[in-house]
Amino acid sequence: MSVLTEKFRLLSEKKRLFRAVPILFTLGMLIYYCAHPKLYSSDGTKSILTSVRTYEIMLLSAALISLWLVTNELSDRMNRILSWVWFLIAPFAVYFSLLYLNADKYNIDFFALDKIALALTFAFLYLVQGILFGLTGSIRFSVIIYAVAVAVLGIANCFVISFRGMAISAGDLFSLSTAATVASEYTYSLDWYMIMEILFTFLICTVSLKLRKGRMLPLAARGAFLAVFVMLAGGYYYLCGKTTFLEDHDIRSEGFTHQLRYKKYDMLFTTLVTCFYMVVDKPDGYSLEAVQEIAADYVMDDTAEGADGSAAEDAATPNLIVIMNESWADYTDIGNGLELSEDYMPFIRSLTENTIRGTAYASIFGANTPNSEYEFLTGNTRAFLPASSVGFNLFVRGNLPSLASQLKTLGYYTLAMHPYRGTNYRRNIVYPQIGFDTYYTRDDFSYPYKIRNYISDRTLFDRIILEYEENLDSGQPLFSYNVTVQNHGGYYTSNTKNMSMSINVLNTEFSTTRAEIYVNLVKATDDAFKNLIEYFEDVDDPTVIVMFGDHQPDIGDGAYEYLLGGTEEDLTSEELMEKYKVPFIIWANYDIEEETIEATSLNYLYSIMADRLGLSMTGYQEYLLELSEEIPVLNSVGYWGADGNFYELDDEESPYYELVNEYNILEYNDIFGGDNRYYEFFTLDDDEGAAG
Repeated sequence: MSVLTEKFRLLSEKKRLFRAVPILFTLGMLIYYCAHPKLYSSDGTKSILTSVRTYEIMLLSAALISLWLVTNELSDRMNRILSWVWFLIAPFAVYFSLLYLNADKYNIDFFALDKIALALTFAFLYLVQGILFGLTGSIRFSVIIYAVAVAVLGIANCFVISFRGMAISAGDLFSLSTAATVASEYTYSLDWYMIMEILFTFLICTVSLKLRKGRMLPLAARGAFLAVFVMLAGGYYYLCGKTTFLEDHDIRSEGFTHQLRYKKYDMLFTTLVTCFYMVVDKPDGYSLEAVQEIAADYVMDDTAEGADGSAAEDAATPNLIVIMNESWADYTDIGNGLELSEDYMPFIRSLTENTIRGTAYASIFGANTPNSEYEFLTGNTRAFLPASSVGFNLFVRGNLPSLASQLKTLGYYTLAMHPYRGTNYRRNIVYPQIGFDTYYTRDDFSYPYKIRNYISDRTLFDRIILEYEENLDSGQPLFSYNVTVQNHGGYYTSNTKNMSMSINVLNTEFSTTRAEIYVNLVKATDDAFKNLIEYFEDVDDPTVIVMFGDHQPDIGDGAYEYLLGGTEEDLTSEELMEKYKVPFIIWANYDIEEETIEATSLNYLYSIMADRLGLSMTGYQEYLLELSEEIPVLNSVGYWGADGNFYELDDEESPYYELVNEYNILEYNDIFGGDNRYYEFFTLDDDEGAAG
């Protein structure tokens, strides 16, 4: 009898502990709220006792604690009925908890949402819940799983938007490991809406756990239930992903700032729609014969002559040092421009002799650095690829022709360096596939000098010099391709280690904290670049140094509202192009003709440089050079024609529409052609390489 009594006592203690943990968690969230005045003062209230939010969170906390203290004494039959009722209403609870998180942040009016998108959103939630129920056999656990998943997605999305200025999309699923590696570099704090999302989700989980008889169907019935919902899910995907249903109802997700569409589709469906735009469709008129016809004038013949009649063996082969500088942008030349206490790029601006400089347009903003690498190294524009995808993750499978493989054919030693994690964005896999002999990561830098938590540009540029000197005895020209990390996002006053903060941002229209840290970081880049140029000025070997930015960083919403003269939803696509401008500079230690190029895009940059410096070009690069005269700028937002007008990518009335489609046909063959890729057009053959 005493043994049985002891078992009941232990069971009772476990139940009390089971109840105590969620109650303590609820009280902890309430204490967190009380300890952070910004949570209750952000609505204009100075006192915690006069803030409506205080009473809202207290009421919700009281409801949670009460639920955990109350025992479910209902009959099994009533629990079964309530479980099915909960199955029907849980998706609404999950949806509206997420809507509460996003509505005020992104100006979402539930009654103004697209009705078809709203219906598809709830259909999606029911499908997920149904499949989970079929797998687990438990209504309560199926609800808990997807409720927590939706909450995590919503809160993570808020952080991502604040860090990089653009929302989570389907393409980010392929970069989760990279995201995890940089997540520790940012500062996190919960706002009011995140706290309420956590508590609402906890309430949904509490209601689910309170219901007994969670397993509602026998195994055979569960299997049939699961089969039905899987088939329904297949139909859902077919409707949204394989038909023109979404386009027919003007539902689409283009560009990077998906949060701009939250007001029409809400956050959950906008994110879901990005999944349906991950597939690249064949361009109109695509065939191998069409590729060969377009490329005919650019394929080198047996005398190795290109479209301009220049022989490959006569091409110059200087050492080529390429630096894609993380987040490098010229904010004095973006929109209204920043006002600074002093120039933050004095040396770079002082370079005039043997220098080509200008403005290029990237296809990305705030993140996804490899997409700019992809454009520069391959000549393929991101305009024809899913906006939320990453080129290195999805569109490099096998050996893709690139600048690296081209220069390797010409006898160059091809070296890539990125002083950060080597596995980010699959660079450790992609770089060998596109022609690099060697790839150095942060693990290959001993005792580096760091600014903040990143290896500095100074350390990387010194390593470029070291690698050049070690390559001298090889007799090979050097192609040194470098991606910096010093200026990466995360501009916080708590993280300015080894930084000089001598330059001030004088603007008063917005919070300048991020911008001020950023411009001082770029000043450190300017100093390091000066040392690099001064070294190669005294080198006899002909050497070309190219530096360009990968994208603009997010220096705060207020900053961009000032720079661009309005919020993004109020601006045209042409006006939004200001967010994609990056500087570039090409310098040689021998005589070249100086030039300023007002506007180009990263997919054209090598072709333009090769034309000016007499470097080798493939037929594809010759084609891009000629195309750039008709369409000077083309990126994921749109393009400018030679007539000076801006056009959307799908504008069939554009006089350049056929040219754009021809480019699309060629790019599609390069990426997806497989055995039918027109190699003679995209590469230099071995004979030309030997001649070089």
